[in-house]
Amino acid sequence: MAGERFKERIRQEAIKEAKRYKEIYVDYEYLICSEAFVKRKYYIINAEKDNFQHLTGVHSKINAQEFFDKCVDGSLSEQDFDFVKKGQDEKSVKGTVRRKIRALPEMMDLFREGLQAEEGFKKNKIVCSFAAADSNCTLGFTDSAKARPKSLIWGNELKNPKLVELVLKRKSGAGLFDQVVIGSREVLNKYRGQIEGIVDKALLR
Repeated sequence: MAGERFKERIRQEAIKEAKRYKEIYVDYEYLICSEAFVKRKYYIINAEKDNFQHLTGVHSKINAQEFFDKCVDGSLSEQDFDFVKKGQDEKSVKGTVRRKIRALPEMMDLFREGLQAEEGFKKNKIVCSFAAADSNCTLGFTDSAKARPKSLIWGNELKNPKLVELVLKRKSGAGLFDQVVIGSREVLNKYRGQIEGIVDKALLR
């Protein structure tokens, strides 16, 4: 019975957080600036629906897109996923899922003052272009033109963190970043030369 209760709790949490993931990560793109970044002037975060299942840590019996859609519409069933992964025992997988599900709500509140970043983030076999973290969770991103969420870890795992000074957002598919999430007029001016072409001029006046 305990195993069944655990699976049901994971199902409910996945459904709840998928809706927030869509509103925060899928519907918007984010531009991040930090002195932690040397390889690039800035990173643009562009999350997709099919990134979500991996962030939960579960093994899905359906494809990642369908897993996400079923979470959003509330139709995900316990038969749609399990904790069976090649080369790992089920207890270990459940432990990983437990930590990721704990971190998932924290990930939704990541973009706020005090956010830290580290370029070239590595932990065990995980290698990311960069990771962002607060005291509750670390979110690593893919090394691609637009960074996508790759790995979610409970707690702050950054080794050489630097403050994220600027986070801007735009609706997915829009041309210019037009909303300030983190940052001041002074910070916008500091990064002006790097971001001018992709930011709404109204923010830089």
